[in-house]
Amino acid sequence: MRGIAVLFAAFLCASAGAAELGLNVHQSTDVGLDASRDATVKWVRIDFNWVNAQPTNAAPDFTLFDQIIDGARARNLEVLAVIGYGPAWASSGDTKADGSTNDVPNVAPWSAFVTASVNRYKNRITHWEIWNEPNLSQFFEGTPQQYIDNVLKPGADAVHVACATCKVVGPGLASVGNMYAVWLDAVLAQAKDKLDIISGHIYAGFGTGVTADNFYQKLESHRKIVAGGVTIYEGPLSYREVMLQHGATQPFWLTESGLEAPFGDAAKEMAQADYYRQVIKEMFTRPWWTTTLFYEAFDEPGQPYHWGVVLHDDTVPLKYRPKAVFDVLKNPPQPPPPDMGTTAADAGDSDMAADQADMSVGTGPGPGPGGDAVGGCQMGSGAPVGALAIVLGLLTMGRGFARRDARSRRRRAPW
Repeated sequence: MRGIAVLFAAFLCASAGAAELGLNVHQSTDVGLDASRDATVKWVRIDFNWVNAQPTNAAPDFTLFDQIIDGARARNLEVLAVIGYGPAWASSGDTKADGSTNDVPNVAPWSAFVTASVNRYKNRITHWEIWNEPNLSQFFEGTPQQYIDNVLKPGADAVHVACATCKVVGPGLASVGNMYAVWLDAVLAQAKDKLDIISGHIYAGFGTGVTADNFYQKLESHRKIVAGGVTIYEGPLSYREVMLQHGATQPFWLTESGLEAPFGDAAKEMAQADYYRQVIKEMFTRPWWTTTLFYEAFDEPGQPYHWGVVLHDDTVPLKYRPKAVFDVLKNPPQPPPPDMGTTAADAGDSDMAADQADMSVGTGPGPGPGGDAVGGCQMGSGAPVGALAIVLGLLTMGRGFARRDARSRRRRAPW
């Protein structure tokens, strides 16, 4: 059995590649990058805001982004640049009268800016995500068609022309409400071949998925409630289901996920750590999902949001205070070998075994099988990722967390 597990592990590692981790750092030039380096993640996701580099119709000023990107590379961090959020002079119209950053851009200046950006950084940035959460009006006020025609297609073409080896990531949708599947369907129907990596965001917990969509139902199998042979509720299709409908074989990146925890609140810090741990375990078991960038690297003192893995504090030597979740990133979970006869409860989470049966309610899938510490797969930090324990069909499940609405999250707005 051990020999079979090793062979199976080798196959999975070869086909799926490395599973990698990262953090959202916005536009930090110091504490966010330091915390990411110290957490030993591979990636940082930055806000490459057009409005910051080119607020007027003049040559772009990349000074801010030089500092962020050079700082990341000096710390051996790879950069995923989220390019978007335009200036007023390049807007096709501010229909919501709420500023230009969520406006539909005119194609010519947008393409020119993407081209200039990629040309400048193609030796330092290999991955570009085209806009952020365009299905939320605070980030993009246009329709799916306007996103495809004015943003995604011209932006992706500009990236690929300027840098043939660079990867286009998108559409970076928020899994909020019932429309994200509609957006993804439209994107893949019309622009699947423009994307090298498909991305989305999930903040839902790992509960039963009866009264609200859970993590699995947004990720890979949507919620459908049937009583007496009659469908009484059916939610939006999951990311994976839409991808399969369109034959999309690109890797999936979860470019935002997380749970709030105020620094010093022991119970919430533990819940946050458990959430990260479970997300990482689930990624292990799905070769098509290859990278997760958690939201986010750090909190600022006195602010009402607490998504970070550290609290910024200039009074201490590191300039930050780590939360419990920090150790999860430094030491990612290692699922037990498949030949140890381990149950979910034995694996260190007594709630997993008790919760397994709940997942059949509401038809959301149970979590995937656990992993194996053999096989040579690597997390972004270089820690070994176990091969999948599909060999034994080991089922695991995380604690149920309250559903988190992506709209409640902070966006630092530098404009």
